[in-house]
Amino acid sequence: MRSGEAVIMADVVALGDANVDIIAHFAAFPDKGGDALASSTEIHCGGSATNTALALARMGISTSLIARLGPDSWALKVFGCLSEAGVSPSALQRDPAAMTGLMYVVVTPDGERTILGHRGANVFTDPDQIDENEICSARLFHLSGYALLTEPQRSAALRALALACRHGLTVSLDPGMAVSYDAAGEMRALLPQVNILLPSLAEARQLAARSAPEECARALVEAGVDVVAIKLGRQGSLVVTSRGVLRVPGFAVQARDSTGAGDNFDAGLIAGFLGGLSWHGAALLGNALGAMSATRVGASTAGPAAQEVLQLLRNNQEVDHETLDQVIGLVTALSTAPEKEGKPWWK
Repeated sequence: MRSGEAVIMADVVALGDANVDIIAHFAAFPDKGGDALASSTEIHCGGSATNTALALARMGISTSLIARLGPDSWALKVFGCLSEAGVSPSALQRDPAAMTGLMYVVVTPDGERTILGHRGANVFTDPDQIDENEICSARLFHLSGYALLTEPQRSAALRALALACRHGLTVSLDPGMAVSYDAAGEMRALLPQVNILLPSLAEARQLAARSAPEECARALVEAGVDVVAIKLGRQGSLVVTSRGVLRVPGFAVQARDSTGAGDNFDAGLIAGFLGGLSWHGAALLGNALGAMSATRVGASTAGPAAQEVLQLLRNNQEVDHETLDQVIGLVTALSTAPEKEGKPWWK
């Protein structure tokens, strides 16, 4: 944030990485030492927290992102992507030397992706540049676990988390695969401060030291989390609280690129929670956004139009009509809300 720049209050503050993703499609991943030629290549914005912030902002939910960009042209790409979606740039930091994070994403015909990359300036996110005013008036703080891997970004994440707890924000956490393996102990120690945990099944298994999805989720709730929503890919999601277990079916779509599908699920569930839906309804909206994301190339590609999400929801025959009607009502309300200056609404 530049000195003297006004802080724009947001409902959601996200903290994590802001990257540029170079996404290339290959017939198959080459063997070690081999080579392969891509059938197509695209450049998009990425990073778990960035993807979630973009999806939330496109739905008309005021969102701010704490991340760090480099002194290069890649930073302009990220900044433009965030601004176009309506994400507030007031908390973005600029590093004088380290390059903007850059990820190489290999996508195969089944839609699965392999990611190689460098986190760049993100790891230098400065805790002293985090403005308490940016956080104190928000409703929810969303943290990407990757921010806990390296100093000083780790200290920045912990400072923001402490501020969020001090001011009574709901805290959501997407742990991330690398963090679940490399810093599992620290992640477990943070769980009592987390209201909504959003792991993949592999991440949940690593954190809970269990195998079965329900056992994982129950163990994480017992560790102090209020709500655990495990992402199960094509099978949908599993939501567990102290009050019970919900299995929410997924949507049958033709996947082109699964990059960011989990981050879009996070956005849908968060939007549903903030919109007053039940956990069943919030997870259903998360499943819908995750599924629609997988039909597009690039996690930051312009999100699905509200009418596309509504059509997908209406084709779901496995959910009770009351829950489905509530989700459809929220999507309709978000897509017809009056436009605010400088922020798009969900078309």
